[in-house]
Amino acid sequence: MNQPASSHGIALSTTYLLAAGLTIFSNLFFISSHGIVRHIGPELHPFEIAFFSNLFSALFYIPWFFKIGLTPLKTTKLPLHIVRACFNAGALITWYTALSLVPLADAVALGLIGPLFVTVGAMLFLGEKIRQRRWIALGVGIIGALVIIRPGFAVVSIGFIFVILSAASSAGTKLFAKYLSRTDSAVTCSALVAILQTPISFCLALFVWRTPNLEQLAWLAGTGVFVAMAHLTMVQAFKYSEVSALEPLVFTRLIWAALIGFFVFSEFPGLWTWIGAAIIVSASTYIAHRESRLNKPGPSPSPLS
Repeated sequence: MNQPASSHGIALSTTYLLAAGLTIFSNLFFISSHGIVRHIGPELHPFEIAFFSNLFSALFYIPWFFKIGLTPLKTTKLPLHIVRACFNAGALITWYTALSLVPLADAVALGLIGPLFVTVGAMLFLGEKIRQRRWIALGVGIIGALVIIRPGFAVVSIGFIFVILSAASSAGTKLFAKYLSRTDSAVTCSALVAILQTPISFCLALFVWRTPNLEQLAWLAGTGVFVAMAHLTMVQAFKYSEVSALEPLVFTRLIWAALIGFFVFSEFPGLWTWIGAAIIVSASTYIAHRESRLNKPGPSPSPLS
């Protein structure tokens, strides 16, 4: 006779489902912001879109600072936070440029290679070891990217190059965040990058400035709100489950992008995009799983890990 499930097991299942739901909504908010950028991309320069997106994201923190003060902004590593903000501004600008050049779902699919850049960067700049199995996973992820781009079989859009540049810049942002989190809180890191990248992107936007009308400002504000909601739901999801357990759900970004692309822009990703994205997510999931195991106390992993 089967034993009834323990209350502990039920609790674990419930918390994971909650984390999964939050992750799926986080992905929807991210892709919705990308859809807005693709909508207004032909009207405003990516530099300007990045500035307003950063501005509205930074404004999100103001009510919070009124409540608790500016203590979270105190840091002894301000120069490194500025460098991180430069990387993040670069990631946004190249990503918004890519969205103006390639279909939404194609950009999102190729953008899934981000964790692969983080893994290589951690080895090069943080001294982390990458063992044989993760090297294989990296190679598989690169194959997935090539399946989407298909160099030699299709005309390679310059938009794909901007997606790759954005993924590399975003990896730099995450690596600096990982280093800075050793001494600064997550709140300090997230608030400072939102505030510091606003003047950085403003300086770039001045060269292509075109004052947006009220409708465009509303869309830009919507982008900032969606990004803020995406980060909030993502962080909340991580409180209920490990990152490695949620990594496969990154694939839902492509599903949301396909739906928004189809109904709003009459775009739909081809079979190779789906195949390539599935390969990349599989490789990224394996890497996240291995990193999660390495960070847990217990017996040392195999040299093949």
